[in-house]
Amino acid sequence: MNEWQSVAMQMLPELQAEIVSAKTPMALWVEIVYAFDEAYEQPRNDDFIKRVYQYADWCLQDVGDTAEEHLLTCVAICFWEHLPTNEAARRDMPRWYSWEHVMANEHFFTHQVTDDELADLKQVYSSTDSSGATAA
Repeated sequence: MNEWQSVAMQMLPELQAEIVSAKTPMALWVEIVYAFDEAYEQPRNDDFIKRVYQYADWCLQDVGDTAEEHLLTCVAICFWEHLPTNEAARRDMPRWYSWEHVMANEHFFTHQVTDDELADLKQVYSSTDSSGATAA
């Protein structure tokens, strides 16, 4: 088992079958994002959501020979680009990423969003304080 699979197994054990069958980190991230979207349905699974963000953080390393194996690329393409397209995740983004982080990586976070989704993302951040809490 590769390190990216071992770490995923520790952090996301409920995806054991997907982790074991994934041939590349990219293939695994496709499955993670599917489960991540389900975690935002009711009842929301904040524990799983938190662990996906933690695994994404772990994957922010320059490892892999091809795009589908390069961990940072997998996170950027499968996860960051997807976040603002999911309304529930978009509205929750300030809890996980500062506006500065989003703007520093704007090309990822805004690559797949519509103009309306981008306007909503900006509105979400403008109504939160720097800690991610909703402004009064």
